[in-house]
Amino acid sequence: MKPPRGSRVPACRAVLLLTFVMLAGCQIHREPRPLSSEAPPPPTFVDAPSRCTAARARFGLGRRITAPLLEEMRMRSGARRAHAVLVTEPETPFDVNRLIVDIESNGRIVGVRCA
Repeated sequence: MKPPRGSRVPACRAVLLLTFVMLAGCQIHREPRPLSSEAPPPPTFVDAPSRCTAARARFGLGRRITAPLLEEMRMRSGARRAHAVLVTEPETPFDVNRLIVDIESNGRIVGVRCA
């Protein structure tokens, strides 16, 4: 024999009331706990290298030169300036903070150096 339909209503109300009580408990604001020595230290940031490091820009070898690629190579190498020059161009004065990207006449990157 089945229980009458009305007997389930109080059980549903009890579950609903319990759910509301639990949700209300999550809304209680407590005082923030003071920091303790167990807290992890704040993150440290690594400074960019003080000199140009051409090896960090080697990812661009074989690709065609574009302004965004040249800028990314400059940032990764730590250089202050970056210049794309044809392989056939004469040498420029040495500058420790400049990245030179050697390109062919078709725009393909064939070398990187700090000079």
